Amino acid sequence: MKHPIKIGIIGGSGLNNPKILENAVEKDITTPYGKPSDVLIEGTIGGKPCVLLARHGRQHNINPSNVNYRANIYALKKVGCTHVIVSTATGSLKEEIVPGDLVVVDSFIDRTQHRVQTFFDGSELNPSVCHVPMEPAFCNKTRKILIETAQELGFKCHPSGTAVTIEGPRFSSRAESNLFRSWDAHLVNMTLVPEVVLAKEAGLCYAAVAMATDYDSWRDKGEKVNVASVLKIFRENVEKITTLFTAVIPKIHDANWTEEIKEAKACVLSSIMSSNKELNDIINLS
Repeated sequence: MKHPIKIGIIGGSGLNNPKILENAVEKDITTPYGKPSDVLIEGTIGGKPCVLLARHGRQHNINPSNVNYRANIYALKKVGCTHVIVSTATGSLKEEIVPGDLVVVDSFIDRTQHRVQTFFDGSELNPSVCHVPMEPAFCNKTRKILIETAQELGFKCHPSGTAVTIEGPRFSSRAESNLFRSWDAHLVNMTLVPEVVLAKEAGLCYAAVAMATDYDSWRDKGEKVNVASVLKIFRENVEKITTLFTAVIPKIHDANWTEEIKEAKACVLSSIMSSNKELNDIINLS
């Protein structure tokens, strides 16, 4: 039997417009981890069920370190999402990734310092430890659909890339930016971690589309990264991601994900160091 599919969309800067949904209804959700960044907006795209969540709040008043990532992922899982696709603004660490380009990320380097990265924190809700494997970090089947659709739409899209996630909210120094380049990373951003980790623990098929908005701080020529330049590039190009997501959602929905969803849940269950796996709330939501 084909597993019912529902797709969550976490919109970063500029991609939180509920008008992309048909029959939109706001849903105020409370989770055991507190409130998500904003209300969930449920509706459809091309007749397929979707849920939209503004990562930084619709007023963009939540900085990257203060996003309640656990509540966001829990809430999407609670309303029945099987997939989460996200947008993220990033700085480019490669000359060939030009501001305005899209990148379907396939790995990350974590440089955050103060963020809770697990549901399995030994609390009464999840009284165990989960050593979840993070390779592959992102759902490759979802990534493939995103890449193919971007190519069909004629968008310049890099099919892979490693993103360094920094704590923020400040941008990188030149020395930091050059260090990340020495690691052969492609992008720098502030939100993929712990979002991708928590999605993995929740058994969700998670994929991220990054938009390069600047060249961070490493480049000798040209303007250094700043809010005005980032927002300018994002506003000029956000329609690409909106168009990509609206085109890709029916394709994701209509594919058969039974095995992938089964494997994602099995991956988490096999990673939990506990004899009481039935007590783990996030798993039992599926």
